[in-house]
Amino acid sequence: MILANAIIAGVNKAGTTSLFVSLSSHPEVFPAAVKETSYFLPPRWGQPIEDQEVYEAYFSKAGTEPIRLEATPAYFYGGQPVIDAMKAILPSNLKILVVLREPVERFWSFFTFQKARLRIPKEMSALEYLAKSDGLTDSDFSDPSQERWFAFQGGCYADYLPVWHEALGENLEIIYFDELMKQPQQVLEQVARFLNIDSELFPSLELARENQTTGYKRSGLQRFALAVNTRLEKFLRRHYGLKEKLRSMYYRINGSTKKEKMPEDIRTVLADRYQAPNAQLRSQLQAMGRKLPRWLEG
Repeated sequence: MILANAIIAGVNKAGTTSLFVSLSSHPEVFPAAVKETSYFLPPRWGQPIEDQEVYEAYFSKAGTEPIRLEATPAYFYGGQPVIDAMKAILPSNLKILVVLREPVERFWSFFTFQKARLRIPKEMSALEYLAKSDGLTDSDFSDPSQERWFAFQGGCYADYLPVWHEALGENLEIIYFDELMKQPQQVLEQVARFLNIDSELFPSLELARENQTTGYKRSGLQRFALAVNTRLEKFLRRHYGLKEKLRSMYYRINGSTKKEKMPEDIRTVLADRYQAPNAQLRSQLQAMGRKLPRWLEG
């Protein structure tokens, strides 16, 4: 029985795809057939997981690699039910990686990503989005179809981190997005030590640039491309060079160079709203003996 023993469990829009691809290039790491198996996600919604054979299939071609890796960043928000589901079938030495990003920037990335994925109206403003999400209850967010409105709550990390720390202890590694982007070599070496693999065996200590939010020109073509990408993910993961060429070709045809910039008024609103959650997170990290990211210092 070959199952994952390392999981990137959080968070959305914090560089987890880039981290997954970079780690997957290491000869001591066998990646799941798709990045996000989402196998342990149903308990987040109060639903049962599928038969174990479904999960085993993602690692059916694994050899002797000591690390079997998957990455489903939405696991982080599933808390204890997701942890319990993992512990029921995964090895006792399971290691969890969580990447945290400054929440205002993560909000904006998540918000624009929902537009790029055609999940919310392209013309919707961030204030309209906030008003919509503020009107949803915890019960509403137990419906997976409402996750598209989770941009603000998804940055309230203090609501979710303690149960992971309590359950995993030293087998939980917390990484910060800014460091991952600016100092990829140091972060990959940090992760290699955590996973007990040789950092010198990485083909490159440069970070793979993946899943960056880009705009589109024609929504119909974007919808078609998203469907094709989902259907062919297993194949494209195995043929990364082809994926790069196809992506570049598609962006030339339907990509938009215009990036929606965060208005200063929404930045101010979000910074104010995240003050209390960030203060709580700072206290938690200090109590855990963890290093603080720059956006929590001072």
